[in-house]
Amino acid sequence: MNKNMKKIFFFFIFAVFMQAAEQWEIVWQDEFDGTALDMSKWSYWKNGHPFDIKYYSNANGDLVDSGGNKQKFYYLDENIKVENGNLVLTAKKEENKYVNVENGTAKIDYSGSALSTDKKYAVKYGKIEMRAKMPKGVGTFPAFWMWPAEYPRKIGERAEGEIDIAEAYGDSFNKVFGTLHILKKDMTYKSIFHSNKKIKNSSELTDNYNIYSIEWNEKEIKWLYNNKVYKKVTMNKVKRITDRLEDDPFSKPYFIILDVALQNKTGDDPATLKDFPTEMKIDYVRVYQKKK
Repeated sequence: MNKNMKKIFFFFIFAVFMQAAEQWEIVWQDEFDGTALDMSKWSYWKNGHPFDIKYYSNANGDLVDSGGNKQKFYYLDENIKVENGNLVLTAKKEENKYVNVENGTAKIDYSGSALSTDKKYAVKYGKIEMRAKMPKGVGTFPAFWMWPAEYPRKIGERAEGEIDIAEAYGDSFNKVFGTLHILKKDMTYKSIFHSNKKIKNSSELTDNYNIYSIEWNEKEIKWLYNNKVYKKVTMNKVKRITDRLEDDPFSKPYFIILDVALQNKTGDDPATLKDFPTEMKIDYVRVYQKKK
C-alpha cells in the first residue's frame, strides 16, 4: 500500500470512528401511541407542579394575574388528551366556565393546557426533541421548554436558568424562538434571544409537523429546526455576560415542560377567535444521549 492509499485508508477509518462517536441513542421517550396520558412520565400543571400560577377573572371581572405575565387563561387538565398517535394540547374561549380557587370559585374566560415531567424525569445534557404541529390563532403562545429540577418554584423565587427549546407566537408564526434565561448575581434576568429561526410561511408551523430540538453539552447549547442548527450559545458566553464565572446554571438536570398559553391580546378583536378552540399536536418527545 503506497503512502497516498495509506492516508486515504486512515482518513476513512478516522471518519467512521468520528461518525460513530457522534451517534445518539434514545434514553427517554413518549411516542403517545396509547389512548391516555402516561402518568408515570407526566404531571398536569397544578397543585404547585411545576409552579402555582393562576390567571382568572374575579367577582368584579378583573384579571387575577398571579404570575405577572399579563396572560388571560387558566390551565385545565381536560384540555389534554392522547389520540391518533398524538398528545393534543388545546386552548379555548370559555363560556360560563368556573374553576375552584383559594377563596371559592372564579370565572375563566380562556383556558390553555400544560404538563411537565416535574419530579418524574430530568436530564443533564443530551438532545431533547419534539415533533409537533403548532396551534393556530392570534394570541396563542405554544412552548417546549425546561426548568432546573432543583428549582424550589415558590412565588418570588426565580429559576437560575431556563432553556426555551421552541416558542412561537400565533399572531405571526414567522419565527421560532430558542432562548436562554439566566439569573445574574444581582438577581435580575439576562435573556439571550438572538438568531431565531425565520419562517417564510406561517402555515409551515401550523399545517405541518416539524422537529424542534436542542443539543446540549458542558460547552454549548445548539438549537435545531428540522435537524438543522440555527443558533448556538457557549457556556463561556453565558458566564461572561452574567458575571457567573464560578458556576454554570446549565450544568445540572432540567425537566421538560409543554404548554399552550394565551397572550393578553387574545380576543381583543373578536374576529381573531375564528380558530378557537385550537390544538397543538405533538407526535413525540424524545431525549437522546451520546453512545458511550
